[in-house]
Amino acid sequence: MIIALAVATAASLVSPSTAVSADQAALNAYLYTYPLVSVEVTKRSSGVPANQLSHMPVVPDASFTGVVRPNVDTLYTSMFFDASAGPVVVTVPDMGERYHLFQLMDAWTNVEGSPGTRTIDSSGYRFAIAGPDWHGSLPDGTHLYRMPTDAGWMLGRIQLNGTDDLPAVRALQQQISVESPAVAQPRETVPEVISGLTAQQYWDLYYASASHDQPRPQDRKFLREMKRHGWSPDRPVDLAKMPDAWESAWPRALAALDTDLGVTPVNGWSVILDGIGEYGTDYRNRAIFARHLLAANLPEDAVYPSTEVDAEGRQLVGENTYVLHFPAGQLPPANAFWSLTAYNAQGYLIDNPVDRYAVRGEQLARNADGSVDIHLRPTPPQTESNWLPTPASGEFSLMLRLYWPGQEVLDGNWHPPAVQRAGD
Repeated sequence: MIIALAVATAASLVSPSTAVSADQAALNAYLYTYPLVSVEVTKRSSGVPANQLSHMPVVPDASFTGVVRPNVDTLYTSMFFDASAGPVVVTVPDMGERYHLFQLMDAWTNVEGSPGTRTIDSSGYRFAIAGPDWHGSLPDGTHLYRMPTDAGWMLGRIQLNGTDDLPAVRALQQQISVESPAVAQPRETVPEVISGLTAQQYWDLYYASASHDQPRPQDRKFLREMKRHGWSPDRPVDLAKMPDAWESAWPRALAALDTDLGVTPVNGWSVILDGIGEYGTDYRNRAIFARHLLAANLPEDAVYPSTEVDAEGRQLVGENTYVLHFPAGQLPPANAFWSLTAYNAQGYLIDNPVDRYAVRGEQLARNADGSVDIHLRPTPPQTESNWLPTPASGEFSLMLRLYWPGQEVLDGNWHPPAVQRAGD
């Protein structure tokens, strides 16, 4: 089932300015710190040192199971940065009209910058990632992104126009360069899955993480309350010296993060427009996104409506055929481009004879009246360009991706039409 995440309710996390019990304080500490630990585990699992680029050179296919609901619209370029010794400077080649985005997240997964097509002239540019305490000058023309933490994550996405376009995108990836001071790399081993950590292992990893003692300014009220309960970001936790609540709060924290918080679907589609990318003091919501949608974009950069039901609310299944009809003038509003991807019940791409895992808006044939029909079925229809293969049997889901969405999407005034079962 698609996990539909929404802004956490007020009851999910006590306000930072409200006195709380020792049990609630322990739970809050786990929820507050979870995103930073999640990024740290992801960084160490990647095996790539800080301030070094890691390029994804191929587009996923049906054999790829590294993550659920993979993206076949772009190639990724990732870098876990450490700006504690000085700015990390990234040089981007001339991207022409090719949509791209270098999402900059602090250590707490808040999106602090989005250099790319939407925000910068794409004819070649440089940007610097600097920590909160850096003072100095940069060469003229260098865009400065000052982060609230020294450590963080840059996740780049470059538009890919089909497999024939791979050489061009790979060439652009290789022209991206990074300049940074030398940074000592951690050598500790990390458990493979956060859920497998003991409570003490969790805290040991938190305090070993870069930027664990760099809270955001808006965290001050919360941290003052937590200090009353014996916890602070700069004093390691020894659970043997803490109340029992701190041990028992760890499984409760994991359970709280796995709660399915639903948004209200429209035409069967769920989309998150609020509380994503920048989280303020909503620490539980931030932790939920770190657990289920780590590296979530700002809605201004990309929006991902998803559905697993047809117009009657029935589960999409491969035994049926469907049509997604966009009336003339009501195509997905996107300043860059849009696509539709199908996933099987496990959230992976669907094997098919033509290796087609998504359809792109600009490549679809239009009807005589300007409308567009996307055919969702295991076998090709008459208009094969508008065919998105689905499984021969079993449940499946759909994800619509709008890159640099139009304002009507962000305002909640545009919604995808319902998926119609053929013959209904």
